[in-house]
Amino acid sequence: MPSKKYEQLAAELELRISTHQVKPGERLSSVRELGRMKQVGVNTVVRALEILEDKGLIVSKPQSGFYVLGPRVASSVTQPRMRLSLPREVDVPALVSTVFESARHRELLPLGAACLSPELYPCESLNRITRRVVREQPRLVGSYELPPGNFEYLRQVSRRLEKFGAFVAPSELVATHGTMESLGLALRATCAPGDTVLIESPQYFGILQALQQLRLKVLELPTHPIDGVSLEQVEQALERHDIAAGLFTPNFSNPLGALMSDAKKAALVELFARYARPLIEDDIYADLSFQGLRPRPLKAWDAQGNVLTCASFSKTVSPGLKVGWLAPGRHMEKVKALQLASTMGCGSLSQQVMARYLASKEYERNLAELRLHCSVQVERISRHVLAHFPEGTRTTTPQGGFVLWVELPRRVDSVELYRRALEEGISTSPGTLFSTRERYRHYLRINCGNRWTPTLEQGLLRLARLATVLHRAS
Repeated sequence: MPSKKYEQLAAELELRISTHQVKPGERLSSVRELGRMKQVGVNTVVRALEILEDKGLIVSKPQSGFYVLGPRVASSVTQPRMRLSLPREVDVPALVSTVFESARHRELLPLGAACLSPELYPCESLNRITRRVVREQPRLVGSYELPPGNFEYLRQVSRRLEKFGAFVAPSELVATHGTMESLGLALRATCAPGDTVLIESPQYFGILQALQQLRLKVLELPTHPIDGVSLEQVEQALERHDIAAGLFTPNFSNPLGALMSDAKKAALVELFARYARPLIEDDIYADLSFQGLRPRPLKAWDAQGNVLTCASFSKTVSPGLKVGWLAPGRHMEKVKALQLASTMGCGSLSQQVMARYLASKEYERNLAELRLHCSVQVERISRHVLAHFPEGTRTTTPQGGFVLWVELPRRVDSVELYRRALEEGISTSPGTLFSTRERYRHYLRINCGNRWTPTLEQGLLRLARLATVLHRAS
C-alpha cells in the first residue's frame, strides 16, 4: 500500500486509467484542479504525474496538459524461431509497387503505406519560413548546394545529435533527399554487387527493394518484437559468413516497433567494430518515442567511424521537402563522391527551410503533439483489432513510430485479405512483403498515422469482417 501522498495519488490515477474511467487520448485535469479536488499541494500532484509518465501511462503536451496513453498490454505476437538462414538474393514481389501506388489514391483508406495524415505536419509554419527564405534570397532557387550540404542545416542536425550522446560535427554530415537516399549511399559506399548484408526480419519492404536494386544478397535474422535481433545470432552470422555490412533499425523498427536497449546497442556496435564490418543504422522513427525521451542512436557508441547513421525529417516535419542526412563516419569522402555523381546534392531551399525550422522552438512542440497522436492511435487501433478481428489475432506493442504488426490466425492469408480489402477501398500491407522468403503470410502491417474518424473506424470494422470471412472459409 503506497504510504506517501504522491504515491497514493499516482496509484489512484493509475487505477482510473486501467479500469477505463479515463480513456486513451483524454486529457487529465490540470495540476491545480487535481490538487484542489484531492486537497493536496501542487508538488504532490506533479510527483504523482511524473510516476505515471515514467510508466508510460500518460504523456505531457506542452501548454496543454497531460493526456492518457492507457495501459499497454504485453506483446503476444508469436516469438520468431531463432534459426540462422543462408544468404539469398532479394526478389521483391510486384505487389510492393501496388502498395506504394495505393498511397496516392485519396479515395482509399490508407492503412498500407506508413504515412501520417497531411494535417499533422506543420505546413503553415513551413510555408511561412519558405516565403521568408525566398524573399531574403530570391536567387536561391537558381543555385546548387553541392555535397556535403548547407552548413546551417547540418549544424542544426549536429546539435540535435549531441543532445542524444552522438557527437558528430557538421563537417561529418551529408545532407540527403530523405532516409532512402541516405541508406542507398551508405550501402553503395560499403558494399559491391553480390555482397551479403545482414538485416532484421521482418524488414521494411522499401529497404528490401533498395537492396534488390543494388544487387545485394541478404541474410535475414529473426527479430524479437520487443528488443530486436539476438546478438548471439549476429555474431554467428559474422563468424560463418562473409558479411559486407549490417543494416539495422535499433529505434522502433519497421514493422515491429522494437527498441534495442542501450546495452544491446553498445554491444552491437562493438561487435561490428571487432569484425571490422560497417554498421548501417536507419534512425528515421527515433524522434517518435511514446515515452517522450528520444532513444540514443548507435552512433553514440561509435568511436571508430564504423557506424553510418541515416535519417530524415520526412516522418516528423515534411515528406514533401525530402530532406534527410547521413553521418557516414570513415566513409565520408566516398559518400560525397557517390552523391555528386548521382543527385548532385540536396536542394538548397529545402535545407535552409529545415534549418530555420529546427532552430525554432516549433519542432519540439510539434514533436510532442505527434508523439501523443501516434501513441494514442497505435493503442486505440491495437485494441480495436484485438476486439473485432478473428479470435487468435495478436498484435505487437510498439514503443514508438506509428505502425502496428498484426498476427492473424494461420488460416488467414494476408495477401488475399489485401486484395479483398482493396476492392472495398482499403489499402493494407500484407506480411509477405517484409521478407525475401514469402514468410509472414498470416501477418499484416497497419498504418496508425491517420486521425481517428468514423471513416477509419468503419474501415477497420470492414477489414475485420473480411478477415473473419477468410478465417471461417479456410
